[in-house]
Amino acid sequence: MSDHPSPIRIAILCSRLAVLAALIILCGMTALQAGKAPAGTAPEDIYGLYVLTPALVAIGLAVVTAQVLPALAMAVLTAAAMLLPCLPADARYGETNGAVAAVRVAVETYVVGAMTDIDHIKIIVFTLTIGGMVGVIGANGGTTALVALVAGRARGRRAGQLVAWLAGLLVFFDDYANSMIVGPTLQPVFDRLRLSRAKLSYIVDSTAAPVASIALIGTWIGAEIGYIQDGLDELARLGTPACVADVTAYQAFLQSLPYRFYPIFALVLVGLLAGMGRDFGPMLGAERSAVNVSAPMAVETTVRRWRGWLAAIPVLILVTGTIAIILITGMRAVPADESATAQAVLSGADAFGSILYAAIASLAIAALLGITTRANTLARTMEATLEGMARMLPAVVVLVLAWALSKSTSDLRLGAVATSFLQGEDVKLTWLPLLIFLAAAGVSLATGTSWGTMAILCPVAVEVAGRLVADLPPDAAHRVFYASVGAVLAGAIFGDHCSPISDTTVLSAAASGCRLEEHVWTQAPYALAACVVAVLAGNVLCTWWGLPAWLCIGVGVILLAGVVRALGRRT
Repeated sequence: MSDHPSPIRIAILCSRLAVLAALIILCGMTALQAGKAPAGTAPEDIYGLYVLTPALVAIGLAVVTAQVLPALAMAVLTAAAMLLPCLPADARYGETNGAVAAVRVAVETYVVGAMTDIDHIKIIVFTLTIGGMVGVIGANGGTTALVALVAGRARGRRAGQLVAWLAGLLVFFDDYANSMIVGPTLQPVFDRLRLSRAKLSYIVDSTAAPVASIALIGTWIGAEIGYIQDGLDELARLGTPACVADVTAYQAFLQSLPYRFYPIFALVLVGLLAGMGRDFGPMLGAERSAVNVSAPMAVETTVRRWRGWLAAIPVLILVTGTIAIILITGMRAVPADESATAQAVLSGADAFGSILYAAIASLAIAALLGITTRANTLARTMEATLEGMARMLPAVVVLVLAWALSKSTSDLRLGAVATSFLQGEDVKLTWLPLLIFLAAAGVSLATGTSWGTMAILCPVAVEVAGRLVADLPPDAAHRVFYASVGAVLAGAIFGDHCSPISDTTVLSAAASGCRLEEHVWTQAPYALAACVVAVLAGNVLCTWWGLPAWLCIGVGVILLAGVVRALGRRT
């Protein structure tokens, strides 16, 4: 075997070196801008479009290092250093050394500040709590039993794919849990039915992040609402336009769901491919190869299927508890002299507190069920809880650094500068969601992280969209605003879905027993098909022509069915 690096590795190394060199030049030019400014000057007057530097540092270092945590940390430090000329002496903690002052501002003002915000604390606690609940129901055998119960229905190739799709939809509360439960559980089922591991990894990957990102309950919702809230906070600080003055973060999350065209169509495409029994592109070859392989003998399973209730009941409590507490807190917040409309209830509801207490209740019930049914001991339950929480710690660290970066870039007035630039370029507002979607997709593809992309772009997208729609009629303003929120979250999913360095891409391939290269190669045409339909049916028909989102989703489903019918072939 040759020790010489392959041309692909050389190309990757050269591209990373080019990105690193560009970052060094960019930071040097930003430093020159800072050096020419007198103390106390506003950030936008010093830097102009150079306020993009921290975000570009985060994206560039993520590409160079393939790690999002150091990239976000350096971006926060870069933003703190850029803010030093704008800060009074007391905000620099009495430091005269610029490097020391930048570190202290980054850590004490932004990182620690992000962890002391009451809403941020609630998000951290319920994220860890839901992670603990996922760990407990996994240790109880509940989630595996639930998936096995569904897998037992598979009697043919189409049924096997539909079962995998349904199982992916059932494990909606966490993308990692989805991959690690559905993939290994259905491997023997796919082998028995002579379905390829590439098809299994595609189904797992296409029902992991896409379904978790639009689920009303789960480990994603806290982060998504938090990023939206950061953008709304910046709008409020500088004067919220009247058209979005009554919009809350949770309301924006809910209203943006119909505009999450890519994850919706990615989920639909899996069902269409399975139901129609057709494939195209490299996946067709993988499926035809799998058909010619002798099916292994069925292995008797030892899964106790009654334990599916040990997963179903806690998840049901999590869902119904959140809805109930949202309604209760929302109703209490409505003044006595006003009618309790849906908008008034959602605006006054405590979304973070609702998910927090529902998560605590679901964790307690999951633990109690496991112990009383003797599916788990108390010691193992506590161990599983901590293991589940520990699995969420990387996400919590990303959240904290993302909040710190969001606040620091807000202080740099990134949203105001971007808004002025777009207004100066006379960008049509109907194209704004498409531009945001493409930007999010590019960042996510390059960095391999949907959470990092949402952290970088979501607050800015919310602020820019809120400012640019100020002069539109209310209905049009709301449509463009919610479509912009949905676009940044959907674009982050598309790029992450296609990126070979994405953790969910790697995890889906590993959990399904498929080579990473084969998974990326066979999945790409399907992801691109869903993306093209999302742009045509969503961004063009919905935001450009102004058609209702539900109608555009229907058109998109018809287009996807036509694509599968025209390009797909039976194996």
